[in-house]
Amino acid sequence: MRKEILLAVFVGITLGLMITFGIYQNSENAKSGQDSNTDQLINNPISTQSAVVQDPQLVINSPDEDLLSNEEELIVSGSGIPDSFVVIFVNDIESISNTDQSGNFSIKVKLIKGGNLIEINSIDEDGKQISKQRTVIYEPK
Repeated sequence: MRKEILLAVFVGITLGLMITFGIYQNSENAKSGQDSNTDQLINNPISTQSAVVQDPQLVINSPDEDLLSNEEELIVSGSGIPDSFVVIFVNDIESISNTDQSGNFSIKVKLIKGGNLIEINSIDEDGKQISKQRTVIYEPK
């Protein structure tokens, strides 16, 4: 009986050491991986040209959020950065326009029956993109 107890203690200590070593290796790998990621970020900063930001420079005048419409066509209007591109997606259908010198835009889009997700993107000359969304529900008369 004494041999079995000694064997159980030996197996327990061995398993405990193996688990501890595995946890130690995992934490060392995580630390070295984190350091290399930090080095990559310092040496290769992320370009802000393709970043999508929520910014008050894009104001949507129409439509209101969660609008219920009985018209198939809708005018999306607002203001943004002057002389920038405006790309509007309505259910993955794209419409492209420009803002005027004051930053105003107005684009007519077609809705489908039911819910319509409208994504309005403004892209300036530096590639900075501003994005906002609206949901419009179209129910014909």
